Amino acid sequence: MIRFLIGISLTLCLGLSAQSQRNQLLSFDYIRADSHALNYPKGRYDDARIFAKELCEGFDTEHEKFRIIYRWIAENVEYKTGRKGTDANVILKKKKAICEGFASLLEAMCASVDIRCETVVGFAKSDPGTDIPMNMKETNHAWNAVFLAGEWHLVDVTWSSGYYDPTRRKHIQSFNPIWFIADPDFFIFTHFPENERWQLNKKPMKKRVFKRSPILKPEGYDIGMKLMGKQKGRMHRTFKLAFKTESEVSWASIRFEREDESQGLLLVKKSDHYELKYRFDKTESGGFYLFLDGKAVYGFVK
Repeated sequence: MIRFLIGISLTLCLGLSAQSQRNQLLSFDYIRADSHALNYPKGRYDDARIFAKELCEGFDTEHEKFRIIYRWIAENVEYKTGRKGTDANVILKKKKAICEGFASLLEAMCASVDIRCETVVGFAKSDPGTDIPMNMKETNHAWNAVFLAGEWHLVDVTWSSGYYDPTRRKHIQSFNPIWFIADPDFFIFTHFPENERWQLNKKPMKKRVFKRSPILKPEGYDIGMKLMGKQKGRMHRTFKLAFKTESEVSWASIRFEREDESQGLLLVKKSDHYELKYRFDKTESGGFYLFLDGKAVYGFVK
């Protein structure tokens, strides 16, 4: 703990990049904070600010307090369509909300323990079949920016809370840490803030680019996948792609959302990148994912 705090202080003094600070925050062992959040007594709580102080009692560092609040919300608040509203106390009592409620509760609870946290409103992509190109007339999502270790960082507690299971027609509570203090260069492929300030990257993406861009999956980010040339998310007669990765790739395939089987692709390794090409048949249409070594890395639409 002491070593980590010294490291954070040195980072601030030396003025290192937000990326370095993000990596330091993510390298911290949150096992104690997570255990506390997961095992906190169940019950009905009426005041978000009072509850946050009680929940974080015994913890002194901002990053641990934030992790406790974030993890508690992700584990205890259920995503429920139709549960509109931003009253933090109501959301805490009911433990049901949509994205705006998740973001508002996180902001309110952070404020009570003196952590700067802002709600960010914008556009989010999750399904290539319906979101590429994206209709960007009205915002459809809310998430947060939190100030830790001298820098702003992006988080999405709604997406961290789990996923929607179409077969069971319900939200499945399953914590996903990828959206906790996320890399802005990854985040921007699924989250576009109404206020450009909250992109938090060196080269902001234009709205028109986000509108037609493919959806970068966590598995694609994990292998450092970078598309070469213009990143178009909509394909027509032919799927053609050139890309780089930080690790070796052996095989590639695509699978349409409405199909159970994948189609193998010819993957060609060049000196410093990979190339692939696939010609669609007339029956193939809709959203589809590119798989590398069996993992979905990008979402496109034909």
